[in-house]
Amino acid sequence: MQQFLLRSRAGLEWFTLKIRSLPAQLLAGLLLAATALSLTACGNIIYREPASNYAGRPIPPSGLLQRVMAAYTANGSQGGLEILDGLRDLRSNVQNTIPSFSIKGFSSAEPISIINLPEETTGYVLSYTDGSLVDVNYSTEASVGAAATFAPDVPSVAAAVDGSRFAGAVEQEGALFVSYNGSSIPLNLPNVDKVVINRGNTVILAMVRNSNQLYRVVKLPASSTPSATLPAGYIDCEPLLLPIYCVVPVGNPTTVGTPVTPIADRPVDAYFSLDGNTAYILNCGPECGGTTAGVTALQEAALVVTNFSTPYTAGATSPLQTLTAGTPNPIPIPGGVTAAISDGNYLYLAGQQLQSSGLLAGELTLLSLPGSAVTTDTPYTITHTYPISDGTHTKMLFADNQTLWIGSQQCVGGQRAANLANGIKDQSANENCLTRFAVPSATAATPNPILLSWVAGQAYGPGNTITDGVNVQVVLTGGTSGKTAPTTWNTAIDQPTIDGSVVWVNVGPVSPVQIIPIVTPNNPTNTTISAANPINTNIGVPYLNTNLNPYYYGNLTGLCWVQNYLKVYTAYGGQIHAFNTTDGSEINNFNITVQGTVLDVAYMDAETDEAN
Repeated sequence: MQQFLLRSRAGLEWFTLKIRSLPAQLLAGLLLAATALSLTACGNIIYREPASNYAGRPIPPSGLLQRVMAAYTANGSQGGLEILDGLRDLRSNVQNTIPSFSIKGFSSAEPISIINLPEETTGYVLSYTDGSLVDVNYSTEASVGAAATFAPDVPSVAAAVDGSRFAGAVEQEGALFVSYNGSSIPLNLPNVDKVVINRGNTVILAMVRNSNQLYRVVKLPASSTPSATLPAGYIDCEPLLLPIYCVVPVGNPTTVGTPVTPIADRPVDAYFSLDGNTAYILNCGPECGGTTAGVTALQEAALVVTNFSTPYTAGATSPLQTLTAGTPNPIPIPGGVTAAISDGNYLYLAGQQLQSSGLLAGELTLLSLPGSAVTTDTPYTITHTYPISDGTHTKMLFADNQTLWIGSQQCVGGQRAANLANGIKDQSANENCLTRFAVPSATAATPNPILLSWVAGQAYGPGNTITDGVNVQVVLTGGTSGKTAPTTWNTAIDQPTIDGSVVWVNVGPVSPVQIIPIVTPNNPTNTTISAANPINTNIGVPYLNTNLNPYYYGNLTGLCWVQNYLKVYTAYGGQIHAFNTTDGSEINNFNITVQGTVLDVAYMDAETDEAN
């Protein structure tokens, strides 16, 4: 305050620094107090800190309570972790006195992925260039140091929730690394490219590129002669003289020397059931050069690290779950499987199906589960399928408005790209890599509209999306809708409807699926409402990436849900893009753009680990 008054002295000449008269001192003190009170009373508290943060979590140094962490690289040789305000969609504070927030002490040339554990107020960030997995403390917003170190160019890592064990697939060295208590043990497994650890830290699985064989890790009991207790048919046990861990195949019982009967078809990942009883192995099938895509349901108890039973153990039982009579295991999924998520009623499976054109097309498959609240469904049957974005699907996340968001990479080589090249104008020619799926009312917890309906006198911005009851209408020109709904909505693709000061464009029939962002592929430059009123109805991506492609953002490499705030953040084509869950429209990313190439995102303040 003193500094403020000194800077303003030119306008307050009577307010001098040396006031020796007691009445004048009293008057000055009263004026100072009044000024301070007025400034406080007139101002608004911008950042409110609750007396008790969610689940007792501390207030972080940034003071932000809805934090999105973005992993980025500036030029491939240096990078970092920036913190964005996911509530206000800012990279700075509101006053703009702090231009950005970051994780202190973190540095990585290429921080390629984040393992997000908000319940533990912890995250692990993988550096692709040196193979280090760095522990980040969400409470202090600082790096704790390397939790484990593998090798450069590691394609996959996994972490136990409690931080007691880590695993890494080091494909270039042909080794599966198990790290614990500061030690790292390499297990020879050529071409290993995927590892997973279940939430209970009792199961470690590994997959090998271009193979149908699934593997698991076994931990040997403490013994003075551990070689006497090695599991039958093991691939490798290390350390050599006093082995602690072994890697063994998973399969149906056989004898040593006889090949294990494959129970998977190009396995690429695993999803563990919410009840902890089943491990669902995701079989990529034809998309990865295999034969049949599907899901193999395994008994999780048969896979725990302390279970020595292998396919070669005398009297061993099959790890396959016994399913409903007549249901094969593996369960064929014609639409393909590379990613999965569950709401307890269904497994939502994303993959690609080979088309008659010889190209792959993205598909979402809903597989009913035992104990589903949808009692009309038979367990382990396909109940719904939907076309989604093409490409290799790696991200799936539930969000507000009972929506499911699905991200993929390498989206431009599939059927949608061919449709675009062939001049198709509807959304089947939208080749972007993000899908918004509105869970249908028949499967949702509560009735769920696919999109909101038109509202009179409503302010609509560009990209806002509604249903007219038959088709999807997207705002081309923002404004305020009329007092009554348009008498006739334009029913033709790419054609406009004038509504008050809003211009809507028809992008096709209503569907639970939206490819995000919505664009109008192969739209002619101008559409004529009347001879005197030509209008350009082209809709491109709202905020161009550095590729300057007006209709395509690029690969979706990161996805997080800003829980309860009706938005998702993405690392999309190397930059931050945020979307409203209500209609899929994009939030202006000007104030959340990160300087560099964004590789992944995580919502640090999610209520549960499963929420992100």
